[in-house]
Parts: sequence; C-alpha cells; structure tokens
Amino acid sequence: MSTPGTMSELEERLRAALTARAELVRSEDLAPLTPVVELRPRWRSPWVLLATAAVVLLVLGVVLQGVGRDQRSDDLAPEPDQQVTLPPDVGGSWTAAEAATPAKVDLDGDGTLEKVTYRAEPSEDYTGRLRLETTLSSTGEETYGVTDLGSTLGTTPLDPIDADGDGDQELVLLHELDPDAVGGHSTPVLFDLREGLLVEVVPEDPDLLQRVVLGVPGSETEHYDLAVIHHFWFEDGQLHSGRSLNSYARGNMSLYRPERVALESWVWRLDEDGVLRADEAGCRLEELGEIGPCGGQTEDDPLEVGAPTTELWGVGDGGDIAQGYPFSVRLEPGVPPSLVLVGMGGRTIRHEVDLADPQVAAAQPWGATYDGMSVLLTSASDPDAIQLLVEDGEQLAELRAVGDVPFGNGTTADGRSYRSWMTDDGVVVTATSLGDDQWEIWGWQLLRGLRMTAMPRGVVCLADIDDPASGC
Repeated sequence: MSTPGTMSELEERLRAALTARAELVRSEDLAPLTPVVELRPRWRSPWVLLATAAVVLLVLGVVLQGVGRDQRSDDLAPEPDQQVTLPPDVGGSWTAAEAATPAKVDLDGDGTLEKVTYRAEPSEDYTGRLRLETTLSSTGEETYGVTDLGSTLGTTPLDPIDADGDGDQELVLLHELDPDAVGGHSTPVLFDLREGLLVEVVPEDPDLLQRVVLGVPGSETEHYDLAVIHHFWFEDGQLHSGRSLNSYARGNMSLYRPERVALESWVWRLDEDGVLRADEAGCRLEELGEIGPCGGQTEDDPLEVGAPTTELWGVGDGGDIAQGYPFSVRLEPGVPPSLVLVGMGGRTIRHEVDLADPQVAAAQPWGATYDGMSVLLTSASDPDAIQLLVEDGEQLAELRAVGDVPFGNGTTADGRSYRSWMTDDGVVVTATSLGDDQWEIWGWQLLRGLRMTAMPRGVVCLADIDDPASGC
C-alpha cells in the first residue's frame, strides 16, 4: 500500500479534496430558505462537523488507496451525483426593508436586548422574502434568518416571549395572511436562536393560532353564514390564543355578536424538539378586542332584547330625528295622510301613507338601513301593520323581506307566532316562537335592491312577548 510520506503531502491531498467538493456545489444546490436546524450539542456544530468530515476523508484516502497504482484526482473528488449541503447565507446583499420596525429582543439570554433589523429580497410587488439579522451581545457573533411573510413592507414585531423557559427570548413577528379580510387575518411567527441561526418555529396546530373571523363549514345560507372568532394575545410573557365557544351570524360586512364573548384558550410552549405546542388554558372573555379572565362568567353575555319603542308621532305631529342621518319628519292630514321628510339643505320627500291611523317612530332604524332618511311606520288601529321605508332617489320605498323569516306580526305556515318591532335604540328585530316561552330573535340587515333579510341573534326566554324586556 502506498502511503503519503510527509505532512505537506497530507495537506495537499486534503486541500485538493475540499476544492473538488466546492467546485461541485452550484447555486441551485443551496437551500433558498433557512433550514430547520435539528437541536444538537455544541460539539455538533456545522464547523466542527466539517472539520471532522475532513479528517474522515483524509483517513479514508489513506486506507482505501489501491496497491500498485498512482494517485489520481478522481480518487479524492466526490462522485458527480453527490451533493454537499452548506450552511446558506441568503440575503446578505439585499437592501434594508422599507417601513420595517426593528425588533428588540434578548435572543441569547444575557439580559441585553439585541436589535434585529431586516433586509428585503428584491421584487417588483414587494412580495419577496425577509432576512432578519443582528449581532449577539454576549459573543459579538452575527446571526440571521430568512422568512416569507408575504410582504417586505411594514414588518411588525410583536412582544418577545420565552416560549421554552430557557431564559432567552424568541423573536415574534406578525404575518398578515389576508389583509383584505374583514377584520383582518393574521398569525404570529416565532424565531428561535439555534446553532447560530434564527430558525422559524413550526406550530403544532396553526388553525388554533390566528386572529380572524372564520366561517363554519356547511352553515352558508343565501344571505349569511355562521362564523367563529379566533384571537391571539400576550399574557405574562407568554403567547395565548382562543376561539369563541359559539358561532355568530355574519353577512353584508356585519357580524352579530354579543359584547362579551367566551373563549376556550391555549398557551403556547416550545418543546425540546423545537415544535410550538398548545396547552389548554381554560376560559377567557373577549370584549371589543380586549382579553380578560372569565371570573364567574363562563358563557357569552346573554342576549338583551329591548322593548318596542313607545315614542310615536301620529297624524298632525312630528319632530326631529338626530340619530344617524339627521332630518325632520311629520305626518300631514289628508286622504290619504302624507309623510313628509326634510333633510339637510331643505331637501324634501313626500310619501302617501297607505296605513290606517299611521304612526311614525321617533327614532331612525339602523342595521336595516344605511345612508339617507329612513323611518318605521305602524298603525294605531292595526297592531299587525308595520312598514320600513327608506330613501330611494327622490322618493321613499318600502323594504321587502326575503329569506325564511317574515317581517311583521302573525303566524307562520307551520303555526309558529312571530312579532316584529323596533326598540328605542333603532334596532329592528323579529321574534319567532319555539314554544315554552322560548323565542328566537332575528335582526334585520339591508340587502341590495330594496330588500332586507333576517339574521339569527340568539334564543331568549320571554314570558310576555308584549314586554320582551321583562324576560322570564
């Protein structure tokens, strides 16, 4: 067996082997995104492994050389189909990201906050990747990571957390999944410092970690669907998320929900395998985006149904309506009586009323109407008569109810009673009987084409339907 005679020869052979391997590495062989780095002891860092691999190559070169032939370069170089995975350094030449807010986070646990800045991958529509980079205060070493948040504009850091309880912090950035969604659709993205790289953490169940209002599959109707509320928030240095216990009617850019919503919640922890896992954390209450403890309340706020408005103007009477679009209204005597509305700038609309003994409510209906003048008409002599009129050009037009719920007062084809009214606050509702003093409450929503439809609000107990505020 031929063996190298001097250390110089060993060095030359090692250099030739490494050079040959480097020449085989092409740009397409390098991973474009930061790889998921397996947790391992420090002695297994990439540089130690490369050095160890070099020694192994040297020993194999010494042992496996054939007897009786000269050394050749292809004895040292790898086969053409072999590839070498090198630690990528992606985005170092990218320019600083526009409108991005630097993050301050203690990545190495030494008590000093690192300042994380961003570089943006060049793209015409700002949809490239982001490079995150900083210098560790404890060692002076540079570290970085690469991620795809859908946009390189306006990167937003969230509160840093210590998800694995090891004394250092994880970087948290906001990912807008669908900025065009009503109310938005976003999720937090965590980055953990591993083996000198900022590695994006994978959540065990991403569906539980988002802020969005999501439709319930199979709940779609012609005019609305049912939706569940998802939230995430930070509490005591930890990441939490929650999901509403109930679903709510959603349609025409509106969501019918109570003021306070009960959530089932989770706290997120980073396990030893580097996976973000959700642990149950009990009940929380969400009120207008703020999250708090449930206390003694573990359900949504009960539905409160206002009584029918009693402030009505009859023929020869009228007044000003300041709620919403301001205007004045009066009922002028005649055969038939005339409803006269006067808006801003003196703009006047006259409408012949086709109800006996008409009365007009002193509040403007909302929800079922939008811009412009609108009124609710009833009859003093016919309790079943009710009309909702809206401005339509230079005239008033009656809205037509569509869907499975009727508008007015009466009995459905299957024998269920229903009642409709407007509260003092201008909320227009219909209650349909479920029996045993149980009534399902529906709120009315305006549709195109002078139509309106009823959306479910909830079920309440009403011992006296003529006094819905009294309950049971």
